Amino acid sequence: MRSFKTTLFSTAFAIAFAPATFAQGTALVTPAPETMPPVAIDCDADFATLDTDGNGYLSEAEAQRAYARSRVDGMTVPEQGISKEEYAALCGATAWAENTPEKGAPFEGANSFTEEQAIDRAVAWNVTEVSALTKDDQGIWRGTGMANGAAVSVAVDYKGNVVTSAAKP
Repeated sequence: MRSFKTTLFSTAFAIAFAPATFAQGTALVTPAPETMPPVAIDCDADFATLDTDGNGYLSEAEAQRAYARSRVDGMTVPEQGISKEEYAALCGATAWAENTPEKGAPFEGANSFTEEQAIDRAVAWNVTEVSALTKDDQGIWRGTGMANGAAVSVAVDYKGNVVTSAAKP
């Protein structure tokens, strides 16, 4: 296996064996099992499906969620892209499978995330087709997207919780 200074693989490997608690600044966010239940994924099959150019590495165009997850977790993606081994570690990590917000989220508060960072959080939690987001007067980024094939409203609070609900017609 390749040796990288700070790599997606080694960081994802560490996350895979860490508890399901994620840090945002000094606040800890422990997911609660309310929205978007985790789905069992065959990481090797998923990689094969995503690697549309067949070069053995995933580009951001091929794997938006993996790149968003890496940015949220502060990982460095190698220049050539994400290898099959790195993707397997990322895909198998607790952070990949558990995508539920804290009970009571979204929380009002001063939100220091940029719109791009809020969108990354939504995409990392498997929300696709995320619209432009708008920060409301409670400090919550709001927009729309798709989750599990359904249109949803999405909210990202200052703690990094991603909350989805059925989109309003």
